[in-house]
Amino acid sequence: MIANQIRDILVPLADFPHITHEASIRDAFAVLQNNQQTAGWRFRHLLVLDAQETLVGILGIRDLLRALMPGYLKATTAQHVAGALPDDTSLSILWQDSFVAQCRQMNEVRVGSYMTPVRCTVQAGDPLTRAAYLMISHEVNMLPVLDGRRVVGVVRIVDVFNQAATEVLHD
Repeated sequence: MIANQIRDILVPLADFPHITHEASIRDAFAVLQNNQQTAGWRFRHLLVLDAQETLVGILGIRDLLRALMPGYLKATTAQHVAGALPDDTSLSILWQDSFVAQCRQMNEVRVGSYMTPVRCTVQAGDPLTRAAYLMISHEVNMLPVLDGRRVVGVVRIVDVFNQAATEVLHD
């Protein structure tokens, strides 16, 4: 039987990795790495909360790797987003020379500089189809779930897919 509401399949906040906006990039790496070692790659994002546990952003693996990039590569990435596709292969090879040093400097950099703003959320009582619609239309794989204004967890695209698969494959 397919779940009717998002609350039926959400991952509770207590089970989903999260950090404060004051945490460093190093802290974020540590949380995700520790989670990977204990639960496999079940989660690829962190929720970023303020001191009152209000959701302020999302930090994914791609965001964390972007934080390590030197400025000259970030500039070519911005050009790519704007439509031009630069040949930055040689620039990325140069990154190798400073990669270790940049990784070690992440104690100083706060996650707020690299987190992605929350584009959309769902309510725990929303129908599952609302999550599916938002994930498709906004091209995201995870949505924060709220109960009123308080974050209570996340719903992942794999969980929505599994619900749909149950019905598609039903005999």
